[in-house]
Amino acid sequence: MRHSVARYVIALAVLTVALVAPTAAPAGGWASVELAAMPTGIDAGETWTARFTVLRHGVTPTDGAMPSVSIVHPQTSERSTFPADPAGETGVYEAAVVFPTAGSWRFEIDNGLEATGYGVSATTRFDPVTIGSADGNGIPGVGGDGLLLPLPLAGLGVLLALALVAIFGIRRLRRLAPAGR
Repeated sequence: MRHSVARYVIALAVLTVALVAPTAAPAGGWASVELAAMPTGIDAGETWTARFTVLRHGVTPTDGAMPSVSIVHPQTSERSTFPADPAGETGVYEAAVVFPTAGSWRFEIDNGLEATGYGVSATTRFDPVTIGSADGNGIPGVGGDGLLLPLPLAGLGVLLALALVAIFGIRRLRRLAPAGR
């Protein structure tokens, strides 16, 4: 019985690490994209300068790519794509992105690597961002429907639940251990 509880606690710990550990944005192909900064404090109609680096094999800044940034509104599926231009540093590109309306938007960057002749282009998707209203009344961290984004809270709840399971599992193991050890 003691071993099954230990296995259960270990399985929960492994699952927690797999679910909670930060992961790199999927890069695919031969290159990854490193974004300089997320769009924060941006209102609808304002220009966000998306600055990023195309890294061949995740290491080497690569010129000659033809990357682009696309934005997608999750509810309406409205999509816009903005071409990126070299920013004057090896492998660094910039795109002038305009979110037309307030609310939650997804965005992704196509690394444009195929244009270099070194590989196949791949797209890196980023977590949704909240764009404020055109009158500047946007509230960072609040979705377009006025609710706090639930993912961080759900992750915190999962961590708390797993911590409680681990604590009670350890207590149970101590009670089941033979006396005199």
